[in-house]
Amino acid sequence: MITTPPIGFDNELLQRLAAQNSLQQMWLSGYLYGIAQQQPATAGTIAPELTANGIPTTPQAAELVAERPGITILYGSHTGNSKKLAQQTSARLRDAGWAVKVEDLNDYAVKNLKNEQIVLLITSTQGEGEPPVSAETFYKWLFSARAPRLESLQFAVCGLGDRSYLQFCQTGKDFDTRLEELGAKRLVARADCDVDYADTAEAWLEAVLVHLPVPVAAISSAKVHPSAPAVSPAAPVTGTRKHPFAATVLEKIQLNGRGSDKETWHLELSLEGSGIAYEPGDALGVYASNPPALVKEILNTAMLDGDRKVKFNEKEGRFRDILLHEAEITTLNREVVENYANWTGNAKLKDILGNNDTLRAFLYGRNLADLLREYPAAMSETTLLSFLRKMPPRLYSIASSLNAHPDEVHLTVGAVRYEFNGRPHWGAASTYLADRLETGQTVPVFVEQNAYFKLPADDTTDIIMVGPGTGIAPFRAFVEERTERGAQGRNWLFFGNPHFETDFLYQSEWLNHLKRGTLDRLDVAFSRDQKDKIYVQHRLLERSKLIFERLENGAYFYVCGDKTRMAHDVQAALVQIIAQESGKGAEFAQEYLSSLKKQRRFLEDVY
Repeated sequence: MITTPPIGFDNELLQRLAAQNSLQQMWLSGYLYGIAQQQPATAGTIAPELTANGIPTTPQAAELVAERPGITILYGSHTGNSKKLAQQTSARLRDAGWAVKVEDLNDYAVKNLKNEQIVLLITSTQGEGEPPVSAETFYKWLFSARAPRLESLQFAVCGLGDRSYLQFCQTGKDFDTRLEELGAKRLVARADCDVDYADTAEAWLEAVLVHLPVPVAAISSAKVHPSAPAVSPAAPVTGTRKHPFAATVLEKIQLNGRGSDKETWHLELSLEGSGIAYEPGDALGVYASNPPALVKEILNTAMLDGDRKVKFNEKEGRFRDILLHEAEITTLNREVVENYANWTGNAKLKDILGNNDTLRAFLYGRNLADLLREYPAAMSETTLLSFLRKMPPRLYSIASSLNAHPDEVHLTVGAVRYEFNGRPHWGAASTYLADRLETGQTVPVFVEQNAYFKLPADDTTDIIMVGPGTGIAPFRAFVEERTERGAQGRNWLFFGNPHFETDFLYQSEWLNHLKRGTLDRLDVAFSRDQKDKIYVQHRLLERSKLIFERLENGAYFYVCGDKTRMAHDVQAALVQIIAQESGKGAEFAQEYLSSLKKQRRFLEDVY
């Protein structure tokens, strides 16, 4: 081991080199090794000068950087989170000295994949395991016989998803498996990100930086150089997922008439002083608390001490308060059931987990109290918390235009209440907003951008909106915004609900828009007002010719609401319309719809 530097070596410089962080030391190690391979060691040779960021300034250093492979970041996004993460990842890599290009899978030329050297793939999953619309073509190609061998490719995958779905992050898992099958080499293990994805994604990126095949040139600009003076941290920006804004409730109105089976609330929240901006199509994240009655039921069922001090998600408090404010208890997911089954050793639960259809049926409608009642087991408060995930914020489509309502944001919320196994059940955020949040009180909120549910950039473009029930929310924002902008494009709305008398949400507003001409057409379907049920898809079929004419003239088609039945039925109706009016049949109609999706003229916000 060499303990003394060669004669003529600058000791002060040596100390400076040793003071670098781990990423800089890795770069210097690779750089110096490369120099040693290119020329014989000479007594008195001095190490290169460093820039303020610790990067050697010699021509050899520049040459080494130039020779390293570039990185391609591919993203498949449904609402825009994957796109945002791809852009953040690109910025970090560029700060580290890499040449980076970022491409949407919707636009990526698949023939280029066999020539890539390093690919970072960031993708969401839509619904129960399907790729986002923007990644559909790439997904089908990658799993087809046309996909090439990729032995020269190194890759890493980051999936974004929601653990409440059975096929959590399935698209990311599929891409990760398929790339390996084609011979590509995995740089780091796949990351599966839940709704709060920031920390998991950051850990994945740090691992990528460490395992890249060429030493990193510099650290991220987010890191502070060891020799830099200390800087006082800036106050956190409010209105973000990590630092939500306390929005005051200005107005709260129940929209349904007396006797309705529905319970829909219109809420107006103040954003004054927040600096928060949003666009029509975005969502508002709401941090709610769980139903107190459910917390009480869990404590009684499991015979646990609500006053015991516990720690969960880096927060300490009474067990009952953690259940009320921090833990997800109103819904179950695969991970919770797996954790509980493994701990209890319950054979029946393990059988349920062994079949996806059985598991899906088991999860539907059940909450944590149901699991504890049906499969009881003695456990501590800490053990129960170890099975659970952090309670995620609930996202609601914004029902207002900021131009029409400065410093305000409006929501349309359907309260979720139902009977299951003879006991009442509640939606966490919807009943929190309906029952426990009053005018003058505050609620923590943030804006979640939805980059792929936006109005056309061209205000002369026609739009067709299908929004039954609370799916009406974003279209209220759309029409308000276009009214404020004086848009010339025609606005056509399809709305449905059970009864005209009690369930025509925002009726006076829509009639006003019709009178003013800011709504061109309004078609309604009140399913229970006649013997045969009529839904929005039936109204679409009745207007078949005009819908196709507008699509042919460049109209955008939007769908918002229930994904399980409504969204599927609307798509089926649209395919039927295209097949019928074009005269070219179902196969052409499917291709036509796929083209609309690729052009982002058919857009969904379904839940």
